[in-house]
Amino acid sequence: MDPLQVQSEMMKHHQGPSFGFTKLRFGIRRSPDIVADIAMRWTKILKTGSVDAKFMEVDLSIIMFTMERGQGLAELKEFVLSQPEAYEIKIGDRVHRRLGDLPLDKFIETLRNEHKSDNQSPVNDDL
Repeated sequence: MDPLQVQSEMMKHHQGPSFGFTKLRFGIRRSPDIVADIAMRWTKILKTGSVDAKFMEVDLSIIMFTMERGQGLAELKEFVLSQPEAYEIKIGDRVHRRLGDLPLDKFIETLRNEHKSDNQSPVNDDL
């Protein structure tokens, strides 16, 4: 069994406190109030599903979560990744994304390449 499988099995039976971070989707301007509203909404929705997690705003693109008992980590991960505002979730040293989403560094590189190609339009000397 490789180390990732062992870690995955151990997390299924995790009982203690847990915390992690969620990066929000890029390209959308948000105010601190909007990010705080997202965190509050996620906290309330998960409480109705009996997952005791608290979300709080870190900055305009990151929300932190804490859990007293880590039993609902799988449900929390599934919930966060189902939200349209979420890009990825980091629990411990593991980063989880939706299938098909690029890793953050590759996504930023793609954006930079697109920006460079937009700025390098051919010069028209016919005038």
